[in-house]
Amino acid sequence: MCRIHWSHFLVVCLLGSIPAALAADGVVPHDGHVQIVRVFGDGHADTNAAELAVSGNTASLKIPAAQIGKECVRVELWPDFAVAKKGDAGYFLLPDGRLGTFREQGGKVASVESRNYMPFYGMKTPSCVFAAVAKSMQWRYSTHVEAVEGLYRMYTVYHLNGDAPYEDFEIAFTFLPLDAEYPQMARVYRDWQLSRGACKPILERMKAQPELALAATNIEVRVRQAWKPVPSPVPYQTRFNEPPVHPAVTFDRCGDILREFKRQGVNHAEMCLVGWNKGGHDGAYPQLFPVEPTLGGEAKMRKLIADANAMGFQIVCHTCFYSAYTIADDFDEEHLLKEKDGSLQPSHTDWGGGRAFRTCPQRAYERYALKNMQMMKDLGFHGLHYHDVYSILEPRICYDPRHPCNPRQSLNWYVKQMAVTRDAVGGTQSEGPFDGFASNLDYCMYVYFFPLEPNDYAKTPLVDRHVPLFQLVYHGIILSNPFTGTLNYPVKAPHKRLKFIEFGGRPLFVWYANFLTGKSNWMGKEDLTCATDEELRSGVAAIKKGYDEFEKLADLQFAFMDDHRLLTPTVSLTAYSQGTRVVVNHGTAPYVFEGTEVPAGDWRRFDRSLKKAAE
Repeated sequence: MCRIHWSHFLVVCLLGSIPAALAADGVVPHDGHVQIVRVFGDGHADTNAAELAVSGNTASLKIPAAQIGKECVRVELWPDFAVAKKGDAGYFLLPDGRLGTFREQGGKVASVESRNYMPFYGMKTPSCVFAAVAKSMQWRYSTHVEAVEGLYRMYTVYHLNGDAPYEDFEIAFTFLPLDAEYPQMARVYRDWQLSRGACKPILERMKAQPELALAATNIEVRVRQAWKPVPSPVPYQTRFNEPPVHPAVTFDRCGDILREFKRQGVNHAEMCLVGWNKGGHDGAYPQLFPVEPTLGGEAKMRKLIADANAMGFQIVCHTCFYSAYTIADDFDEEHLLKEKDGSLQPSHTDWGGGRAFRTCPQRAYERYALKNMQMMKDLGFHGLHYHDVYSILEPRICYDPRHPCNPRQSLNWYVKQMAVTRDAVGGTQSEGPFDGFASNLDYCMYVYFFPLEPNDYAKTPLVDRHVPLFQLVYHGIILSNPFTGTLNYPVKAPHKRLKFIEFGGRPLFVWYANFLTGKSNWMGKEDLTCATDEELRSGVAAIKKGYDEFEKLADLQFAFMDDHRLLTPTVSLTAYSQGTRVVVNHGTAPYVFEGTEVPAGDWRRFDRSLKKAAE
């Protein structure tokens, strides 16, 4: 049996076979192989067939790092069973939750390496259903789907870029019954993460983190207090050319927001201060102090923290040790990430502090995290402290010989920072859901970076829809706001509220989300402002709508998401491990579920009856 490798036009033959292994969960297919394609810097490639080690319903492949070589720029793994034809029943599932049926004659789609949050994908075909888990080299990994002349292939790519692998390659394919769906695929990965101690359920962690218990059942409110122009007109700022700081929400005004919360019945929440530091948001990171004087300085900040704690609110703040700006008093190239040639790694955008450089994770831990997290504790902050950027991008490589880091070492330094933070103030949050942080990440600001517009996926090659894959793995383990578009959802289009409910989110509200000059950012054009008392009251009233709705669902944050499916093209069902089901009607007509009407544009909760629970 032979095939042509489409990417490199190499003819390869499949040699050997593995026996069929029948297990309770699924069947490992006959003649299953993985083709290993190594691509080198000079453009040539070689391909070899590899046998799989079978145990029960799982077939595994392990490739020693030494067999890959130092000059390889890319390694592709092509499973022979990850194949379907146009018109076949089933679908492919990418790590970011995009799902596509086999409906096209040709096309390509892939997860993005820099935002490949989970090293996991799945596929359902008429002949097999499997979940694939990349157990190593997770942060140099992406998943690809190609359809050529009506034949679909799904495969894995490891991006080495000429670096020697930092560990052996290992990938496992778990085969499920033919009637299994993507929730069962997700459970394979969740069970693996839990079994090896990579994460722990919220119910277990909150025994040692009382701050997490309050956060899980209450809303998150971020207040952007101050910032400089973005994009910055000055890429390399000094104290002589620094643009002025715009103070939008002083510490006194933050107190007004909290008091208005109480007046309108928002009795508990977590407030996160953003841009409280020198120069405001992105103003002089990683430098934090002195507290921005235009906001009232440190004395006013301490008073706000004390007042918030007295009123029953948790209050935390936003820091960033990932980025470094020339305006920082202690800016030093010695502590920055370096490329192979020793050059720096600047950002492509000029933020409030100008051109951002990346701090080496080791130096960020040693130089900033240890000292500053103790200062956060001493100031009185407690709750889920926010570390900017960390969990939204893959761990970087640092080539500086004084503090070299491969991706795994970088991640370990980041995780140590999160652990120090948790021990100091009670918990952590960050920007995204990279699950290398799962051991110490309590909340992610958003999971998916998709616009959430109707029929959006009609424009995406091969993709039909988006499913809550991250939530099927991590709901009940990591709190999350599901989309960038569901931030401030009560003041946005109704379909965004419904997606938030369907994906089991914890609400996130931001005052002054839009801080970019001349355009809205990725969080949307809708905003909460408080320049006047009327704006403040109106903003709190919008938040109160989300607060009241979340009260009806907050207990579900402690449960696993065990099922998700479409009842109709416009009606979804999300099921949780304690028996609750949430039906969301995205359509224009009422839908009747188990004798109860779910109105158009609304949702209903269905709890297991006492009789059924007893059974």
